Formats: sequence, C-alpha cells, structure tokens
Amino acid sequence: MSIQAQSPRPSAYAPMSLNPLRLASATIKAVDQLGVTTADEIEKTADEIMRGATDISIKLRELADAIRQRTQIASGQVESFCAKATSVFEGVVELQEKLRANGQAPRAEQVKEADEGPLPLPAFIRMGPAGPSER
Repeated sequence: MSIQAQSPRPSAYAPMSLNPLRLASATIKAVDQLGVTTADEIEKTADEIMRGATDISIKLRELADAIRQRTQIASGQVESFCAKATSVFEGVVELQEKLRANGQAPRAEQVKEADEGPLPLPAFIRMGPAGPSER
C-alpha cells in the first residue's frame, strides 16, 4: 500500500492548486474593483454633502431676506410711533404757550418741563428707515 503524502495548503481559503499567475491576476482585479467601488462611494458622499450645503445656503438666504423685510417693517413702525409722539409733544408745548398768552400761569411742574425744552430725537430716528444692505 502506497500512501502519497500531500503538502498542506497554506490557507483554508487558498485553492487546492495554486497558480501564481492566476492568483496575481485575481488580486489585481480585486484591487481594481475595490478602488472603483471606493471612488464611487466617495463621489456619492461628496454629492450628498454638496446637496446638503446648497440646501443650507438656500435656507440661510431665505432667513436673511425675511430678517430684512421684518427690519423694514419694524423701522417703519418705530418711525410712525416717534412721529406721533413728537406730534403729541408739540401739541402740549403749543397748548402751554396758548395758556401763557391768555394770562393763565401753568402749574409749577409744567413750567419746569417746558423750561427744559424738547428732547432731541435719537440719531437712528433722524436717519430714517434702514434699507437693505448692499452685497
């Protein structure tokens, strides 16, 4: 009885008959396929990042436009309020002058306020409503 001894395989995953040329060719193909797949995944990720950045950019521009609009509305309302307050104040001053002209003395606290004179308007009100900034 003759028993032939076989040499053990280097790995359980290695094929029974090793052909170095076929092994090298299969390895190169696997590396190429891995490289292509990795590059495709990286491109997909880059595209998703760009889409996300574009979406964020669009939302930020919409927010900036909304803030500009609200600022213009608020500025107009503040200007209207200040104009009405100034009108009321001027009416009070005219009324005090008419009372003096008719010979009636205003009360002491009214005289004190009238002597101080009207308060100047804040600089931001004198400048008028703010416009959108230029880019």
